[in-house]
Amino acid sequence: MYKEKVVIFHPAIAPYRIDFFNSLNEAFDVSFYFEHRDPLEQSFDQEELKKHIRFSYSFLSSGLFGIKNLRVEILKILKREKPKMVFVSEYTMLGLLVLLYKFFFNWKLKIVITCDDNLEMAESANFAKRCVRFLLLHYVDLVLLVNDQVKHWYEKSLLFKAQYFYFPIVQSDEQFRERLQAAMSLSSRLRVQYKLEGKKVLLYVGRLVRVKNVTLLLNAFKNIFEERKNLVLIIVGDGDERQSLQRLVKPLIEDGHIIFVGKKEGNELMAYYNLGDIFVLPSQYEPFGTVVNEALLSGCYVLCSSVAGASCLIQENTNGNVFVSNDLNDLVVKLRYSLSKSEKKENKMSFTFDSFMKPFVRQLEVLSQ
Repeated sequence: MYKEKVVIFHPAIAPYRIDFFNSLNEAFDVSFYFEHRDPLEQSFDQEELKKHIRFSYSFLSSGLFGIKNLRVEILKILKREKPKMVFVSEYTMLGLLVLLYKFFFNWKLKIVITCDDNLEMAESANFAKRCVRFLLLHYVDLVLLVNDQVKHWYEKSLLFKAQYFYFPIVQSDEQFRERLQAAMSLSSRLRVQYKLEGKKVLLYVGRLVRVKNVTLLLNAFKNIFEERKNLVLIIVGDGDERQSLQRLVKPLIEDGHIIFVGKKEGNELMAYYNLGDIFVLPSQYEPFGTVVNEALLSGCYVLCSSVAGASCLIQENTNGNVFVSNDLNDLVVKLRYSLSKSEKKENKMSFTFDSFMKPFVRQLEVLSQ
């Protein structure tokens, strides 16, 4: 069966994009080129990632003169691959190089941009980004946006040639649930180890850095703990704020009510998702927040910061609540409400990965004709 040739340039491989890339690779003849071996702000176990990747890929060389997005080799790649369609990430010089190739070598080339901006980032883009965005949106064919509010803003404010498609960063529900199930035995051992039987488990997964605002979560926990002594907060992750955060709640750590377990990946991470009843993402800056999808798939009721693009996955009072970023009282109120609910440990995503992936592939097929 003939498949259209597609080239994808992307910053790095991350767990939350593997299902998306696998699906594109099944639908098209795709060549993947990544700029970095890890996302710039975090690293992942590459051997663990390879267990789930069903495509081959290459890495781009360093940018010319040390400028990370000035990768002129992509012109040679495009000449060699002769794709019908090219994916680029965000509004960068790399996108401008692809546009240059389109101007001089293949005017019929279709260009797709993936953009992870939340609404605040889209509205408050700096001058350089606005200029590149303005230019690219006159010539690219499709922009993939991860937040529905951002899509609406684009359609209202950026009336250019490009079409806009809403596709949040979500993973295959079937495959993720299988991984959760495979980790059940480890979850059972951890439940015994941390004496969690009969306890309500709050969960945080992410980096322990200032923008993640974990201090707000710890203060909310301290505020409400006096009312609910059966609470346990598990912090999964690491970062330069870990020691200061631990000092802030030292007595609660010593009593086993707050547990810092460090960074976890693969089966271990799934095991902790199995333990969680309520998941909290307290970030004060968060383009999307892929952990929200993971927590919902694992059956957690999710409290999500209003600045996170992933707030679009929350149905108020149904699978979670959105609270005002940096508002301790609002988080405490929403946390108190979530604790009053009796929730089954079942998939709480309101839609499936395929419900977005299949229409998107159809859109690309029409675009490539």
